[in-house]
Amino acid sequence: MNFLLGRLAENPAVQACTTQQAFLSASSLTEEALILAASYVQNPRPMLIVKNNLYTAQRLAEKLKSLLSPQVCALFSVEESLRVEAIAASPEAMAEKVETLNRLLNEDQLICVTHASALVRYLPSPAQFKLCTIVLKTGMDVSMNELKRTLIAAGYQQTARVDQPLCFASRGGIIDIYSINSETPVRIEFFDTEIDSIRTFDIATQRTLEVKAETEIVPASDLLLDDDQITLIQERVRRHLESLKSRYTHGEYEQIEGIIDLDMETMRAHLRESRLYPYLSYLDDNSSLIDYCPKAQVFLSHPDQIKTHLHQLSEETTAYIQEMTQELKMLPRFTVQHELNTVLAGRKITEIDSFDSLRKVPHAMIREVALPNETLAMKLEIALKEGRGRQLYFFLQEHELKEVVPILKGKEIPFLIDDFKPRDEGLVLIHQALDEGFEALKENFVVYTSHELFKKKTKLGRYASKFKEAEALNSYQELQPGDFIVHSQHGVGQYLGIVTREFNGVHKDFLRVVYKGNDELLVPLEQFRLVRKFVSREGVVPKLNKLGSHDWEKTKQRLKDNVNEIADRLVKLYSQREENIGYAYGPDTPLQQEFEDDFDYDLTPDQALAVQEIKKDMMQPKPMDRLLCGDVGFGKTEVALRAAFKAITEGKQVAFLCPTTILSLQHTATAMKRFENFPIRVEVLNRFVVESKQKEILRELKEGKVDMIIGTHRILSKDVQFHDLGLLVIDEEQRFGVEHKEKIKEMKESIDVLSLSATPIPRTLQMSLIGIRSLSQLETPPSNRMPVQTYVIEKNRVLVKEVIERELARQGQVFYLFNNIQEIYNVARQIKQDVPEAEIAVAHGKMSRDEIEEVMMQFTDNEVNVLICTTIIETGIDIPNANTILIENADTFGLAQLYQIKGRVGRSDRIAYAYLMVRPRKQVNEIAQKRLQAIKEFTELGSGYKIAMRDLTIRGAGDLLGPSQSGFIDTVGIDMYIEMLQEAIAEKKGEVKPEVKEPVRAQVQVDGYIPKQFAPLDFEKISLYQRIDATADEAQLMALKEETQDYFGKMPKSVGLLFEKKRLDILLNEPRIDSFRDVKNQMEIVFSKAFSDHIDGVKLFETFTTISKDIQLRYVQGKIIVRLPKKGNELALAIEVLDQSKKLEVS
Repeated sequence: MNFLLGRLAENPAVQACTTQQAFLSASSLTEEALILAASYVQNPRPMLIVKNNLYTAQRLAEKLKSLLSPQVCALFSVEESLRVEAIAASPEAMAEKVETLNRLLNEDQLICVTHASALVRYLPSPAQFKLCTIVLKTGMDVSMNELKRTLIAAGYQQTARVDQPLCFASRGGIIDIYSINSETPVRIEFFDTEIDSIRTFDIATQRTLEVKAETEIVPASDLLLDDDQITLIQERVRRHLESLKSRYTHGEYEQIEGIIDLDMETMRAHLRESRLYPYLSYLDDNSSLIDYCPKAQVFLSHPDQIKTHLHQLSEETTAYIQEMTQELKMLPRFTVQHELNTVLAGRKITEIDSFDSLRKVPHAMIREVALPNETLAMKLEIALKEGRGRQLYFFLQEHELKEVVPILKGKEIPFLIDDFKPRDEGLVLIHQALDEGFEALKENFVVYTSHELFKKKTKLGRYASKFKEAEALNSYQELQPGDFIVHSQHGVGQYLGIVTREFNGVHKDFLRVVYKGNDELLVPLEQFRLVRKFVSREGVVPKLNKLGSHDWEKTKQRLKDNVNEIADRLVKLYSQREENIGYAYGPDTPLQQEFEDDFDYDLTPDQALAVQEIKKDMMQPKPMDRLLCGDVGFGKTEVALRAAFKAITEGKQVAFLCPTTILSLQHTATAMKRFENFPIRVEVLNRFVVESKQKEILRELKEGKVDMIIGTHRILSKDVQFHDLGLLVIDEEQRFGVEHKEKIKEMKESIDVLSLSATPIPRTLQMSLIGIRSLSQLETPPSNRMPVQTYVIEKNRVLVKEVIERELARQGQVFYLFNNIQEIYNVARQIKQDVPEAEIAVAHGKMSRDEIEEVMMQFTDNEVNVLICTTIIETGIDIPNANTILIENADTFGLAQLYQIKGRVGRSDRIAYAYLMVRPRKQVNEIAQKRLQAIKEFTELGSGYKIAMRDLTIRGAGDLLGPSQSGFIDTVGIDMYIEMLQEAIAEKKGEVKPEVKEPVRAQVQVDGYIPKQFAPLDFEKISLYQRIDATADEAQLMALKEETQDYFGKMPKSVGLLFEKKRLDILLNEPRIDSFRDVKNQMEIVFSKAFSDHIDGVKLFETFTTISKDIQLRYVQGKIIVRLPKKGNELALAIEVLDQSKKLEVS
């Protein structure tokens, strides 16, 4: 971009900016960004640009990043409302704040964009921020506890394992920390109080990446207080409180005193709760953002707007503090931020405003450009006319150039490609992305981009978030005490935790399980394979079985009959499809390539894979039957449209079946938009299409003039006939009724079918259905999906009003979820009263389908901007403009439901907010409290995602196999159910089950177990036992040992012994060993006949004698028998013997 910005170097406005004059004029955001960027390129220097609110600051920062580079721009933003911040700061926002502060202190030519309320915020002084930055080096002397305290004081949160920035974890001699200034977290291993090693590791695998000599850890919060400051705040707060004593009754005084004591307690413990922010007003020396950029040129962009915004903000804040004071939750102290004038005092300011041309302010004369909505050829003609006598630039992507160049050649218009020299006139095509075009009147050139010529937003490579995007985690093995488990011989019990018992000096770890009538069963952790977590739909509480009774056997038998029947059905269906010969498509055409390049975004890896799999299926002669699962908004439609395009280019027709009218309209809009540059005709059939039009569509469909028909079950009617149907796409198949499904089944026989579903199918189930139904799964969210900021709050009328107003202010829409039909209209009335400018509509399940659709249409078309509804918004509707959702009585919803509902917002590239409201604290019972805790954890897209995913996968399994299955899944849990189903299917397909030989286990009495301080968490212990147990050979075992040391630090002897014992087991299971037994004070190993026959006995004897004099060798019935004495070292001895015999066999 520099050649472009270079052309603006002589522009009077740019020069005025570079020479730091007091006034600049900019009439649009584009003009402002160009002036700033051009001036920066001429003279790179630190700049601080203040916009009025967060939204405009974000947009300006994006523009500057696209013109310059993300490396030189940063955004510093804060939550604008104190009320929201007090209950709800998000970790992502905090991370961005501290990252920017850290960059300001360390980079000297940074452009920082911020907004008014962020500029006047209290911040710690730069000196204090640096003090809280910890530098660690190998060999340094630090105590682990000291480091943990320092981390907590710097705002880090302690978690079980580090999977996102701003948290740390510790176990054994290890502390893991993820600081926002590094790409990966670091693992610090201690030897007593000395730092033994520092290494970075991968979040997903938790394995070491590289070793480092030192690392720098920056604070994780902008609330940094040292002990002196805390003491000062406490004294002043105490004095303020006492001065108000006369105002309160005795009871009131006690209440407010209690709340303040709690806050002070939190502060002393160095916990960084954002609600403590107002207490900073008791200090005299708060800094502000401007102190972090002492040399920066300061720009106030539209000072009037900034002042209005700050005035409004201080009114809101005052109202909030008054309300909190009345509720006895806060002291009346109203200045909780700096005054704008004091912050800016002594700094030279450049004001940017849209001045009229009468003022003596240099004008840049840069205007925005637009083209009418015409065909591409027409747009080019207009653009060329506009650019006559001036130099014209087109900034385009590769595939867009392919469309533009032929048109230009056809009209014999000369052009250059990627020519960066300034000229007086002529057209230059540039291979680069720019987000918007403009014309520079003084410099006499015009720029057009994909945005004007193709109505596209350019793909901005987003700053890849270090926060883990939700990942579907695949291990449910994280048993928590209180969970239900299924033991394959004893049935369902309840797990109460791990206990370590000692027998004859040997420690062993057991799972403690309770059955009906409080019978206890202790399961040795080595037999963990027999136990699995009972996983079923949320809220299903299983019946406990009785130990020693037969009811478990009966349940298993019933289940067996049931899965056999399903397996039969599935296998039959499969063989039927094998026979029907379908149409085999050819390889991709250039046209297909062009269509795919026309997509605005890059595909996620999952999408790319799915597209590949689908095409491969289409190119086979047997009909495709593929299920594409993926969360709402993960891009299933794009994948389906690519398949449709392939079918249409080979002269086939495509039918796209949707469960609701709205969805059919949405898909139609999407399809039309995607196909607009191609000769493809898309029509829609649903109840909004008038009768005469329907007839016409049906006629043309039969004649083959319509390429793609989208519609509700209307397209399954008898009168719909195709000319040559090649592909059927079914959206949300599980939502069609039985008779529709039958009809679909008939159609399925010979054509390719692609079904889309938003409820994921469990991994294990996919495995068993391989060959019966092909499955593609989308698990990565698209890169521009912002995570949804989730807040759990007490319901409060003022807050609701503020949240709604805030979303409407950025021209967005709001969902308000209220699950009670009797009261829903009262809620609507109340909101209308509080926010009169809102256009409100209500939707609930008692309304007829048509009425609901009517309302949803209005909402989709933005005629209504607040929709109050019951949970019917759960499925499928895409409203990118709705980015705030309020859920009342959130404690009554299941996690999976909340997860799906939350998926309704955050579907565009704006930050979305979800507010889970609960009744004020007095009334929430304990179970709900627990669930809210879970939701709160779940807001970080971490653990709760697992719960929700699990719940959904179970629904997915039920949908796939049919409703009667849910009952069985509820009695034995999903894992066992699927396992039995797998066996049944394999049997029906005639696959022979390999005989599993029960492995030999050495019953050696050694003190091998996992002590508490090595692996403090139960589930870590369990998974370690499981993984040791699952290793099949020595190489795997060694790799696991290495990984364990990498993750937990140095191994105590008892853990080493577990590994040794497993190694013995592995050696004993090799073919040259016949049997092993443990006699009174000896161990006996019997070698196989084959081994005994061809081994050199003399050599063997010599070798064993060098190991130990006490080894006895005998030769009985053609087999060599070795006896080892038990003298406390028998484990090592046995391993050595087996090892040596292996070497001899090989030699």
